Amino acid sequence: MKLSPICDVLVEGNRMISLGELPWMRIETPAEQWAGHWVRLVYDASLVAPLTRPLMRVMQPSGHEDFILPAPVFGRGIWIGLIPAKATELWLSPVDWIGPFAFQVVSLTIIGLAKRLAMGMRQHPQITLRALKEGLRGNQAIGQSKMRRALGAIPLAQYRRWRAARARSVEWHHLDCLSAPAEGVSLRIVIVSDTEQGRNKWECFVASQPLTRVSLSWVASASTLGSMLNEFDEDDLVVVLRPDDRLADFALAAVAEHCARDPASLFYADEENNNNPVFKPDWSPVLARFGELVGRAWFARIRWLRTVLPNTTAASTLLLQLPVANIDRAVHIRRVLLSTNAKVPMRETPFALPASVRAETLNEQLQVSIIIPTRDRLDLLAPCIQSLINGRSSLPFEIIIVDNGSVKSETLAFFETISQDKSISVISAPETFNFSALCNKAARGAHADILVFLNNDTEILSGDWLSLLVGWARQPDIGAVGAKLLYGNDTLQHGGAILGIGGRAAHFERNLPVSERGFFGRLSVPHELSAVTAACLAVSAAKFRAVGGFDERNLPVDLNDIDLCLRLGERGWRTLLDPRVLLRHYESASRGKAHSSEILYKKEIKYFRERWLHLLRNDPYFHPALSLESLRPALG
Repeated sequence: MKLSPICDVLVEGNRMISLGELPWMRIETPAEQWAGHWVRLVYDASLVAPLTRPLMRVMQPSGHEDFILPAPVFGRGIWIGLIPAKATELWLSPVDWIGPFAFQVVSLTIIGLAKRLAMGMRQHPQITLRALKEGLRGNQAIGQSKMRRALGAIPLAQYRRWRAARARSVEWHHLDCLSAPAEGVSLRIVIVSDTEQGRNKWECFVASQPLTRVSLSWVASASTLGSMLNEFDEDDLVVVLRPDDRLADFALAAVAEHCARDPASLFYADEENNNNPVFKPDWSPVLARFGELVGRAWFARIRWLRTVLPNTTAASTLLLQLPVANIDRAVHIRRVLLSTNAKVPMRETPFALPASVRAETLNEQLQVSIIIPTRDRLDLLAPCIQSLINGRSSLPFEIIIVDNGSVKSETLAFFETISQDKSISVISAPETFNFSALCNKAARGAHADILVFLNNDTEILSGDWLSLLVGWARQPDIGAVGAKLLYGNDTLQHGGAILGIGGRAAHFERNLPVSERGFFGRLSVPHELSAVTAACLAVSAAKFRAVGGFDERNLPVDLNDIDLCLRLGERGWRTLLDPRVLLRHYESASRGKAHSSEILYKKEIKYFRERWLHLLRNDPYFHPALSLESLRPALG
């Protein structure tokens, strides 16, 4: 199918160039023939260029609707979805970068009910049956939502079938052609083995590559770093492997293309360990300190390796974990480049916190303002305040209660009683409920170095919670810091928000048992992510003021916490979650859940989607191979 440029795309012969981070092209086919139908869209993209999720924009007389499509991880992407009934045009945004790109639509076909049901039953039989039942009852919107999940969230257990349907052959002279700078990259493959077994396989692999500056070295396990890297230039890239490891046909080309774009010291990619995928987040310095983020699929600059490892380091050591704690820059290549049967397990024990984060090094004069918006609901507020008092840490803090028009006598009496404590104050804000405005008002009156926003329906469960939050929030490169929150039944309510789920953001792995480590072990150790909930959120007062606080004009109630984290991120301040900070959260108990947020906060959701569309398609801490149709790890 032909694609024609609409915005920020230049076509020169067979070459397409993106002129912006949101280029658009039109699918040259009458959209009316697809309108109101479920369709299967198949598309191909380069295997060596950076990977992102494409966007599809369905134009309608009343406006447009955007759909985030699955990323073509192995060169091909497949999206199954419902085209709105009043569609007039279909647009695609294939990439999110400036420069040359390769993309083509392979097919667009209607998928009938029988085929949808067959596919759904193979992947999620219970969800498919519920979707069918809701449709028969006339609940079309609910039925369609469940069917999207059944078709768009493929179980990880079906990885091999999923991959086979999305893998295509390399096309060096078409989709996968290399740029001129990439062709000049020098790559060194070092195989660590005490025998020659498998050497012929690797020599054939090197000979098949389109790159001209690739070398193969075979070294004994006792060889030293100094001897194995002796003949290499400082700027060369090296990968150290076992004889039975396997690199993808396009692996070296993908590394060379990324290397030509970025002068990073280290490039790491995704892996298959014993035929199981390991999809990694983008570079996360905190996560890298304790978890096996980099893994086995790494490609390092020679000069950096020589800096972090002594020349006497044995070659076999490089088959284990790299010392990445103090690396200046690392880049994640979002591709499965290495298949191995030698899995390096993630570390189970927490890492030693930096001295500047540990509680014993915090200044006792450092003050914290804990801000709690509320309106009546003394049954929630009183236990919350009591848990703060009972868990009082060595750090001095004040509690600022923002009263949004409480009227019950018992609540007012409680305010009068607790106000006798000099560390607790109540400020009146009886205006129409606007969470952002309430928090901003309290923040303006706070004089502390650190602000902690806390919902009135929370209870503290960990004694060192405040020291951990403050320790992280004081770091110059950290913005918002969040906590692990549990429902009343001790299942997970919040372990961080993932962008793009539901077209906006959602709490990933919600309802997991508290003992679960979570995908990539993230629920057991501190790690970076795009956003955390303001039910418990710590941030430096100076950074909060620098971004203008919560957006009380555009996001008065919903999504304001996600937006705050993303605006902090624009300034270079990463968001962090420390799961050792544990609270119980009776989610939205003070406001209730009477209506769908899609209806209540339609205007806010629209603003949020338009403001952050570039991040919703590509959360850096959630691999684009993963589905945005599920709160559990699944394939897209």
